[in-house]
Amino acid sequence: MSTDRTELIEAARGARPLDIAIKNVALVNVFTCEIYPADIGIYGQRIAVVGPAGRYDLQAREVIDGAGKWACPGFVDTHLHIESTMVTPANYAAAVLPFGTTTSIIDPHEIANVLGMEGVRWMVEGSEGLPLRVYIAVSSCVPAVPGKESAGADFGPAQVAEMLTWPRVIAVAEVMDYMGVVAGSPKMVGIIQEGLKAGVLIQGHAPLLGGRELNAYLAAGVDNDHELRLGEEGLEKLRLGVLPLLKVSSFGNYARAIVPALKQAPFLDIALCTDDIEPADLLENGHMDRVVREMLWHGIEPARAIRWATLNGARHYRLRDHGAIAPGYLADIVLLDSLQEVRASEVFVGGQLVVAQGKLLTPIPQPPTSLPIANSVHLQPLVSDDFRLAAPIANGPIGLHLMVLEPSRLTTLAKVEADVTDSRIDLAALGEDICTLAVVPRHGQSRPPALAPLRGLHLRQGALASSIAHDSHNIIVAGHRAEDMLLAVQELERCGGGIVAVDGGKVLAKVELPVAGLMSLKPVTELAVEMAALNRTVAALGIDHRARALSTSGLALTVIPEVRISDLLGLFDVQTQQAIPVFFEIEKDFS
Repeated sequence: MSTDRTELIEAARGARPLDIAIKNVALVNVFTCEIYPADIGIYGQRIAVVGPAGRYDLQAREVIDGAGKWACPGFVDTHLHIESTMVTPANYAAAVLPFGTTTSIIDPHEIANVLGMEGVRWMVEGSEGLPLRVYIAVSSCVPAVPGKESAGADFGPAQVAEMLTWPRVIAVAEVMDYMGVVAGSPKMVGIIQEGLKAGVLIQGHAPLLGGRELNAYLAAGVDNDHELRLGEEGLEKLRLGVLPLLKVSSFGNYARAIVPALKQAPFLDIALCTDDIEPADLLENGHMDRVVREMLWHGIEPARAIRWATLNGARHYRLRDHGAIAPGYLADIVLLDSLQEVRASEVFVGGQLVVAQGKLLTPIPQPPTSLPIANSVHLQPLVSDDFRLAAPIANGPIGLHLMVLEPSRLTTLAKVEADVTDSRIDLAALGEDICTLAVVPRHGQSRPPALAPLRGLHLRQGALASSIAHDSHNIIVAGHRAEDMLLAVQELERCGGGIVAVDGGKVLAKVELPVAGLMSLKPVTELAVEMAALNRTVAALGIDHRARALSTSGLALTVIPEVRISDLLGLFDVQTQQAIPVFFEIEKDFS
């Protein structure tokens, strides 16, 4: 992009015709949080002049009547994973631009955990030259907790330092191994130091962390956090200088419990993000516009909520000419035909109209990439017995530790007493809401699946398997019959990854994701239809969680409290980072 602004200056003072003038529009001024009638003049990719409606009699090659509409900056998504939308960067751009998102700061750690640095490079190449502005945060936790799980790659300070030199890299991505940082892990502290050395921001990820441990985490150099869970937690982090990145995602509305407490602060300036949005949810409920609507629901004034969705994120990431409608800023402008519904009508990116009447004007081609697409699901030979819990005794009573999935998607630990017959556990005898959960290594590891009992998924029958298993993305499968679990896993191996529902030895529904087992080459509109069908099938099997087919996708995420499952250790205590035995002796441990 040219740095010569001579012509822009001339256009600003009226010595050169503007390219576009948007007249008599209600300007959402994110500097002062005012809304008033204004005219906006665009020259080339930038805004040349802004003034009260009618003051400057703007002359332009194209004049747009903005009466009845509101002009706001394009939305800036401060933290997300394109892979969670299950499409390529180009198809992601085509899906989110009509909702007014014009800038995204992405963390490609999903594909990084499968394909390593080449996966990150694929995302950089695949997002080059799009009408959506895509900036990259280099993945810091691959895998999320080193030594406690295994992924397809392992990033240390040297790998992060190299990627920080790549195009459009502006941050170190979410530092999820927060306990490693608190404990002074040389690897994690070294990764953060590379980011500080490069002068980029450090994204945080520390759900429920507080007190001295939070202070230690922030002292390492962390700048923000999108994983707030409670209001008091958010207030503590805000007071310690953290920028909360409040999110509404396909996995839950975390802002609902946080905003009321944050509003207690005499001065409140935050930023917004989406983190993870699946295709059907995106098309039905929107993108960053939905997060803004959530702020309005809390009584936040529209101009302030839009400031949180634009200028604050841009300034935080030092994107100096993004996030506002003012002279010299990039002409990324959204015209809303409803302020309360935050409904985008027209979207300009760099002065080019890319969305009109809510529809994308021109298809977005896929940029060339250097990484060939190949099947990334590499399993050891499996049999149905690999999905049956084998007790350490032949017969008699024994204690079982269960992972319990709560409606909030947090997990807890429970204990039950079970009867063993011929070294087998009849989980059905313990209740219909208890099934077997397994993590199947899919990056060529030679270990058998790790198994644990699960309660709270509400799966009444059949099996659900997915190669989306944050963040190491081994295959995760939950089911009642070992044969169904085996079939589901084998089906994913055959198609190169995705999500599949099986019951009674039959594949009921499937979404194939051949790009790293995470993404499809189809557009969001097509994929959304497939996901909707899969979600209906999953609901019929009993799963009623908001995420439906993705309800198990976070159960192997070893940085979210309180209990998860790891391919290396099985049941895993997130706080202590220690394995939890599935079986225990009743007389000694059970209470």
